[in-house]
This record gives sequence, C-alpha cells and structure tokens, in this order.
Amino acid sequence: MLKIKPVTLNQLAQLQEISRQTFLDTFGSDNTSTNMQAYLNEAYSAKKLTNELKDPNSFFFFACFDKTILGYLKLNVNNAQTEKMPQNALEIERIYVKKEYKHQRIGTKLFQKALDLAKSQQKNTLWLGVWENNPVALKFYSKLGFEQIGDHIFQLGDDPQRDLIMQKRLGSNKIN
Repeated sequence: MLKIKPVTLNQLAQLQEISRQTFLDTFGSDNTSTNMQAYLNEAYSAKKLTNELKDPNSFFFFACFDKTILGYLKLNVNNAQTEKMPQNALEIERIYVKKEYKHQRIGTKLFQKALDLAKSQQKNTLWLGVWENNPVALKFYSKLGFEQIGDHIFQLGDDPQRDLIMQKRLGSNKIN
C-alpha cells in the first residue's frame, strides 16, 4: 500500500537523490547539460535542502511503497513561498514521481496530501508554477481545477524560462 510520509533530516541523502533524478528525468532532454548541472548543484545541494527541511513553513513528503521511494512533494506556506502570496495560500513547489512509477495515481495522492495540509493550515488557495513547455503537468493541474493567474521567470542555469502561475481555490478538500 502506498504511504505518504514526512521527510526527516535523516533522509537528506534520499531526498537529494530523488530530487536530482526526477528533475533530470523531467527536464533533462529539453535543456543543456550545463544548465541542468548548474541548477541541480544549486537547488539540490545538501546545504539548501537541509535549510528547507528545517524551515517550519516548508513541508516535504515521500510517496513510498514498502521501503521504495516512488515520488515526493514539497509544500510552502507563509514566507517560505517562492512568490509573494496572501497568508491564506499554500504553494506546491515540487511534486515529482519517478518515471517508472508514473501513471499510477501517485501524483494525485501527493496532491491529496497537499489538499489535506492546506485544510489543516486553514488555507483556501493552492498555487504553483509550471513550465509553459511541460504539457503533461499543465494537463494534470488543469484536470485538478487549477487556472493560470500569471507567470514568472524560472532561472535554469543561464536560461530564463517562463513558468505559468496556476491557482486553485479550495472548496471541497477531496478529489476523485
């Protein structure tokens, strides 16, 4: 049975590994190896991930089956959000599933965890940034009820890329 578990500091190495692997699998073929390596080294350094794990306004979760990590989720509230948003908002900063486990509803279960945390934190809006050239993610979030409300630049190495800012207002906190 799939379990969604909080990530601890003791799991830093596993978090770093899945973060690098899933980002590279998702975006590696669409970007230069130089830009990918620069981003991976910065975003997923042990120091940066340690600081994020210690931040009380950031939350990491692993999706696990037995002892195998299949995917992960990173959520932010308050001043940990990557954009200035109202206090009633929760950011889904990262939701990634290993390529060999995609299309098994793991992303949907991670999203449900985001909904549950939003409810417990008394948030009524979810938001995220998604690369404009990622049609799979755009379709996934649109299906979940997200709508584009803006955009911002996501810096990947020396390549400024456009992310679409998408938002979902929360009514019911359950999905099908």
